[in-house]
Amino acid sequence: MNAKKYSSLFLCALLALTLLAGCISNAGDETAQTPSGANGDQTGGTSISAAPSNSDLATAWAQSDTKIALDGANVTVNGSGAQVEGSIVTITAEGTYVVSGTLTNGQIAVAATNADKVHLVLNGASITNETGAAIYASQCDKLILTLAEGTVNTLKDGGASFRYADEAEEEPNAALFSKDDLTINGTGSLTVTAGFKNGISTKDDLMVVSGNITVTAANHALAGKDSVAVLGGALNLAAGNDGIQTNTTDDLARGWVLLGGGKLTVSAAHDGVQADTALQASGAAVTIVAGGGTAGKKNSFDDASNSFKGLKSGGSLSVSSGIISIDSADNCLHATGDMLVSGGKLTLSSGENGAHSDAVLTVKGGSIAVLASYEGLEGASIDIYDGQITIASTDDAINAAGGADQSAGGGFSQQGSNSASGSYFINIAGGTVQFIAGGDGVDSNGTITISGGTLYAFIDSTVDNGALDSDGSVTVTGGILIYGGTGVGNVPDDDSTQSYVYLESSVAAGTELSVRKDGAALVSATLPINCKYLAVSVAGITANESYDVYGGATLLSTVTAGTGGGREHGGTAPDGGRG
Repeated sequence: MNAKKYSSLFLCALLALTLLAGCISNAGDETAQTPSGANGDQTGGTSISAAPSNSDLATAWAQSDTKIALDGANVTVNGSGAQVEGSIVTITAEGTYVVSGTLTNGQIAVAATNADKVHLVLNGASITNETGAAIYASQCDKLILTLAEGTVNTLKDGGASFRYADEAEEEPNAALFSKDDLTINGTGSLTVTAGFKNGISTKDDLMVVSGNITVTAANHALAGKDSVAVLGGALNLAAGNDGIQTNTTDDLARGWVLLGGGKLTVSAAHDGVQADTALQASGAAVTIVAGGGTAGKKNSFDDASNSFKGLKSGGSLSVSSGIISIDSADNCLHATGDMLVSGGKLTLSSGENGAHSDAVLTVKGGSIAVLASYEGLEGASIDIYDGQITIASTDDAINAAGGADQSAGGGFSQQGSNSASGSYFINIAGGTVQFIAGGDGVDSNGTITISGGTLYAFIDSTVDNGALDSDGSVTVTGGILIYGGTGVGNVPDDDSTQSYVYLESSVAAGTELSVRKDGAALVSATLPINCKYLAVSVAGITANESYDVYGGATLLSTVTAGTGGGREHGGTAPDGGRG
């Protein structure tokens, strides 16, 4: 089945899954949950701290402060601490400077001491520099840029005519550039047009406290060598490279990005947000289109050195709150280190994976809706303790370590002595997981352990795939499991305390499936797709006892728990769990 057909099928069926989730019922189920604590948004490694200081929050200015008036090619300074040479005004001392008017070809330069905090208020200012940066802070302790209330401000660099002031350091490299810390606050608006390289850039820490900021940049929209913290405001970023980027790899205390508040809209030719050491989303509303989105995948991978991800971290990545929507050619969420989702609402569409971690991927809360993907969630190991997860994937929905899919066929499998469990595992202890996959469903190169939660797992695939596929053991001690479709795959093994029933009978999409004992329903759910094979495991199912499986009011089969399913790889099917 081609990808376009899958996409249409999955979107419709996922909607059905979401609407029908409430139809899954089980009287005796207890869901094991691990709540996120005070450090629930930390994934280990780099520590992120970005509490704004008093200077970061300072927006006030007085009539006694130095005024810089712009008028075409002319600049007038009223006050101390700044001097004018031609159309360039240079600030040399700590203080507050209020800028207004239009400068058609010039620059605001900051060359103070490295102990000076310079407060620059844009009070209806428009600055264009035909050969360089509109604002260039070559030295200070910190540059605080305030967008005055009710004002419209614009900055534009020289584009193709841009020339570095310092060729050796290749700086400035942005329309708004600070070699030291840079903070933006206020409630006015700022539009930055950067035809040369970056829009807003600093070689230290970049913090956005507030403001309505629009950046169009040939390279990165926002770049902070040591860190970028977005705490508030409304940011609209269009970038020919990354929307937000840090660039420090030799110091684990630096190179991080925090999306702590505000509204962020990013359209990036490459990564939406790229952090070298750690990335944390904890309250922002984020919308990202990266690499042209899922539709851009076919044109995005000609050069392996390029990256087209939504939120990307060279170390850990965590999401604790906020609303995040990503459409990316490559992975929506990507971490070289651990990944943790403990809250928030995530809507993900990917040409590759919804979320990928090279290490441990943990879900402790929030909602994750993967609307389109090659694989939904992928990590060396995966822990799910809580949360609401829905996935549409053309290959595996949840994959530990990746690798070749194991054959599952129409019946089920149970690995023998040649299993390669290694250190890979998938652990589901709580939450609700629903998916329709085009490959395997839950696929572990090691083990699968299920002790709680709800797993509503279906595949529409080839005969070599199963809804559960493990190279090692599959241990079930709790939870609600309803899975199958074109293949069931593995069933609970001998170490399981909760058994299962197996059904080999075509059941149409939209049918309410129920498992009954002595006329009482133990579990019921409405099927989102046509199913040829099904397995159900819930509390109350005991091995070797008989159960009736109904499709609506019709008895489909009476089965013995812990048995059934035929052969796998030429081997006799096992007895199943001993619940």
